[in-house]
Amino acid sequence: MKKVFLILITALLFNSCSKDSNSTSSPVLALSDTPSAKSEFDGNNYGIYKGVFVGSSGNVLINIKNDGSFSAKLIIDGITYNFTTTENATSNQAISGLTFTNGSSSFDFNVDASGSNPIISNIVISGHPNATISVFKELSNLLVKCYEGTYLGQDTGVLNVITYNGMLKGLAKPTGSTNSIELNGTVINNSISGQFSGGTFVGTVNSNTTISGTWQNSEPQNGTWSGIRKL
Repeated sequence: MKKVFLILITALLFNSCSKDSNSTSSPVLALSDTPSAKSEFDGNNYGIYKGVFVGSSGNVLINIKNDGSFSAKLIIDGITYNFTTTENATSNQAISGLTFTNGSSSFDFNVDASGSNPIISNIVISGHPNATISVFKELSNLLVKCYEGTYLGQDTGVLNVITYNGMLKGLAKPTGSTNSIELNGTVINNSISGQFSGGTFVGTVNSNTTISGTWQNSEPQNGTWSGIRKL
């Protein structure tokens, strides 16, 4: 019995030590209703950018010297991946191809000098082929909220969206497909309406943490969708 016990302890210690230092399981954190972006960067390329990920499902937070440093964090399927960069960027100048890496995974961050039009390109995420990321810049007085969810009906898949200052932007990925679908819409008095290539969707912000609605396309197909706020 003692021998079996020692073998079990050794196995547990080995598994603990062999974890990837660049990824961790994400604890459940309270969602903030206060932006973390600093006011001095509201019209600047520096600051906080938040968004969503499909190719599995997740969210992203990118820090461009909001606190004096560069960092990026992707949470994919509940696992946190911390990305870093060895490159630099100058305040009030456009950023083109600032590369963040985590092992064999990487992506490029691009944004205008004023912080507008942030784009994530050249995405290579190990174990998540054909990944797509969409982001918004957060301002000191405008919170970006990120929701992860699914859509169901005659077609199914992942559906993740960002809401910001009355706007909605998101990504959907049909089950079994390698291509993602862009979503664009508005949020007015908790009512959501928007469109995607070949279809439309409507919905409601139900609370601080959930959204839901219906969709239809020109096939014709239709169904429901829902999401839970994760960031």
